Amino acid sequence: MTDYLVTYDFKDGASNQWAEFIKQAELAGLVYVFQGTSKLFRLTNTTVWGVFADTDAVKTAFDTALAAAEKAIGKKITLEKRFITAISSWSVRSDKEKAPDSRWTKSTKFETCRAHQKNDPFFAY
Repeated sequence: MTDYLVTYDFKDGASNQWAEFIKQAELAGLVYVFQGTSKLFRLTNTTVWGVFADTDAVKTAFDTALAAAEKAIGKKITLEKRFITAISSWSVRSDKEKAPDSRWTKSTKFETCRAHQKNDPFFAY
């Protein structure tokens, strides 16, 4: 399994399309909180990451989240751009960063990030 980063753009549309997509993306295994060596970081808007077997699996997860978000808001979301890449090395700068909270620290970095995204008000979307 490999860490993958996805950056994307939607055409302006329904005001709640981004928030709904993030909700559905989390369910599909894509989150916007990233764990570094000792801190958690809020990724830039329209950027998510997850742990997948290959690029096709990431694309499927993204497309599943997009379809679910469209269904939830009752409108088509136009995907303008998407870039998927394996994370082999990285550098993050974010104005939203903090050490993991033990209440939401899990056995993997992805599950730790997911728990913070869902529970930690500091990382609220």
